Amino acid sequence: MTITQRFLTVIGLVGLAIIIGLLAEALLSIRFSTLFGHTQQGHMVGWIGLAVMLSVFVYSVKKRQSQRQKSAWPKGWFWVHQVAGVVAPVLILIHAGSHFHALVPLLALVTMGIVALTGLIGVAVHRKALGLLKNTRQELLSQGLSPEVVEAQLYDLASSEETFRLWQLIHVPMVILFLVLLTAHILGALYYGGL
Repeated sequence: MTITQRFLTVIGLVGLAIIIGLLAEALLSIRFSTLFGHTQQGHMVGWIGLAVMLSVFVYSVKKRQSQRQKSAWPKGWFWVHQVAGVVAPVLILIHAGSHFHALVPLLALVTMGIVALTGLIGVAVHRKALGLLKNTRQELLSQGLSPEVVEAQLYDLASSEETFRLWQLIHVPMVILFLVLLTAHILGALYYGGL
């Protein structure tokens, strides 16, 4: 499958996830005769979405630890990062629905969408970088270097990759902005509405 086909597949799946999230929220709102996000169950979906979203950050911590210790890249946590980065926004979308009646939650939702989109772009950048790293790894191993030395050199190569750095300049500030807006939303919801 070419990178264009993968990209279009991902875009189609994201569109499908958004439609499913909005339809689920609409059906649940009809069932509860009120906005689902304002029900106890809607709040629970929001809290579950938050918990899933927080699991995304475990990868960042593990990656930094592995870079400092020059140990193996936390591939399993990267998968958790990717899956949670898709599942959490869908849960949050079910919690929020298409009801855009408050500014802070709306801004948090839009920012979350941008974070998710830049995350998908990051996956494409990552896959391209993995191909380069795989070829470089084979070259270095064929030169007789130990696996530990090869991993250390690959970390240096990956961290100096310009496309990845440019992507980080967009993704990381959007994540921080999202966390600020998310915190404001949660504090406001707790203050004005309680649990």
